[in-house]
Amino acid sequence: MEKNKTSKYFKYAIGEIILVVIGILIALQINNWNEKRLETVKIHAYYERLVEELDLQSESCASMIKGNTEMLNMQRRTLEILATRNSDDIPELKENIGAVAALGGTGFSMDIFEEFVAQGLLAKVKDPKLKASFRNLKKALDYDEIMEERNFQQYSTLIEPFFAKNINFSKVVLKRVNRGLLTGGPETEFISLFDSMEAWNIITFKLKTTNQRNRRLEIMQNVIKTLKADLIEELARQ
Repeated sequence: MEKNKTSKYFKYAIGEIILVVIGILIALQINNWNEKRLETVKIHAYYERLVEELDLQSESCASMIKGNTEMLNMQRRTLEILATRNSDDIPELKENIGAVAALGGTGFSMDIFEEFVAQGLLAKVKDPKLKASFRNLKKALDYDEIMEERNFQQYSTLIEPFFAKNINFSKVVLKRVNRGLLTGGPETEFISLFDSMEAWNIITFKLKTTNQRNRRLEIMQNVIKTLKADLIEELARQ
């Protein structure tokens, strides 16, 4: 009789344990499902914000391409004038050579994208095409940052020192950045630039840099356009 009671209680205890374990597993499953649901909602919200951010950056990119192309044309015209060695073109040289000393820069502002990556959400993206587009943007931004640092080094070690020694910057600076500057000082011997190997090479280096920046901007514009389209497609599926 005592043995049957013990066996009965043992079976009851085992049954209770099994029910508790099943309850825990169900609770964990529900919790896991809820966490995934919240994560999906969070990612979805980021996608919507990213589309807005990409819209703004696309507009900014187009504006930078326009401004950079203007600098490109002025720098090329500067070289053309030096190549012809015509002193009658010196007034035009004065109008264009300031573009060589324009530092410029891209300065993309992708705060939402950087936040998305920093939170490890890129690893949660399931669609291969969308994930590839995200990675392409990350690569483009990283490369742009490296190249802009090189451009700054070129400006600070070559261009600025050359202008400081050879050209009165206050008289050739671009109008859009001359606010607060005082125009005056000695005249520049522009004719001497016709025979300056240093001037020719520095302006050529700058032209190369500006060309490369335009190409990077065009690539960035395409990367942004592709990612935006992929995000909109993904949002439509959710």
